[in-house]
Amino acid sequence: MILVAGGTGVLGGAIVQRLLDAGRPVRVLSRDPARASRWRERGAQVARGDLRDPPSLAAACAGATHVVTTANAFMGRGAESVRATDVQGNRALIDAARACGVRQFVFTSAIMPGRFRELDYFAAKLEIEDYLRQSGLTWTILRPAAFMETWAELIGGPLVRTGKTMVFGRGDTPANFVAIDNVADVAVMTLDDPGAFNTEVEIGGPENLTLNQVADIFERVTGRTATRKHLPAALMRVLGAVAGPFNPVFARQVKAGALMASTAAPFDPAPMLARYPVRLITLEEWVRRHYANA
Repeated sequence: MILVAGGTGVLGGAIVQRLLDAGRPVRVLSRDPARASRWRERGAQVARGDLRDPPSLAAACAGATHVVTTANAFMGRGAESVRATDVQGNRALIDAARACGVRQFVFTSAIMPGRFRELDYFAAKLEIEDYLRQSGLTWTILRPAAFMETWAELIGGPLVRTGKTMVFGRGDTPANFVAIDNVADVAVMTLDDPGAFNTEVEIGGPENLTLNQVADIFERVTGRTATRKHLPAALMRVLGAVAGPFNPVFARQVKAGALMASTAAPFDPAPMLARYPVRLITLEEWVRRHYANA
């Protein structure tokens, strides 16, 4: 039985779908079981549970052979803060998995250039990586690059809808973008793979692109020409610092944007593909699939 925490989210849902398609027994952890009804209809078990409620995690992990977690609180605040969910919650999930004899724990982290560790969300992932390594469990840490869907929508969505878009910084810093479907493909392939035991698995896409190039691809595929405004990275850092005490979610978002604008994050997928030969989705393919008829 494979317990998936975050299975009602986009990445977690893509993992659940692949596991069910492969005939693997799946249990989806959800605070609101109604949100997981589509998975129950597909034959998955649904366990009511919350990362902030350790007894519920013990019940959810009972009988599980694997735990895969994609759950996070990037958009969280207050009782659902990054500290409460990403740190304390994941610690509790690891403890429950160890107590129940889970044989592989798969944690979703991220590829992080050094400066990304300045953000509480990424710092929390590093803290949990260390806790998991010391847990005594057999572990796998997934480190995906920036999600293609997130940045495509940020840049391309407004471009298509309004003919205007906001580019962070000068838009000339290269980064790797990976489709969530490809992250899910690799995540499932790591289960029961001895080569993935007690190791970090980096997952990236086929291209390193700047944000200007992302906008270029949207314009070429959709035939829309947009006005681009550039938000200086230095201003974004100031906004993040000022907003932090009042709006931690906005502060986290704008700080992440400043990091993306000013920190190169390229990735060579060749070593990953040698181990996990998936067909990588390009940004142009993704845009054609989602926006070509817009």
